[in-house]
Amino acid sequence: MPVNKMLIETYLKKLKMPQVAKTYESLAREAADNNLDYEEYLLCVLEQEVRQRENNRIQRGIRQAAFPVIKTIESFDFLAIPSLSKPRVLKLMQGEYIRRRENVILIGNSGAGKTHIAIALGYEACRQGMKVKFYTAAGLINELLAAPTGVSA
Repeated sequence: MPVNKMLIETYLKKLKMPQVAKTYESLAREAADNNLDYEEYLLCVLEQEVRQRENNRIQRGIRQAAFPVIKTIESFDFLAIPSLSKPRVLKLMQGEYIRRRENVILIGNSGAGKTHIAIALGYEACRQGMKVKFYTAAGLINELLAAPTGVSA
């Protein structure tokens, strides 16, 4: 292995830039083929690293949210529940209610899509960089009951 390549890979490892380490050579060839200058090449390499980190952050947030299944608003059938306001739900997906520290309460009969909407709201919040934790009402009550009270005898 050439010394330059070894040094580049060592530095990328120290800088914790795994996506750059994976792609810098192929992007360099592509840049040479397309007559890109150094700055354009560097921009491409850095854009890939940033995109990968953002994707990793979103995936980590989704895992930490502990959704029972992944549900998105795109897979929700609004026609099945005509009384549900699609514009209102889509507005909630923007996450302004979270930034304003407002609550959303989903009520309705069994099978009305409450859990689907709740998961979709949480999923979208994860994509927007917010921390999310999914609970069922029963799960939250059980966790609260099991929590130490902080009162000592």
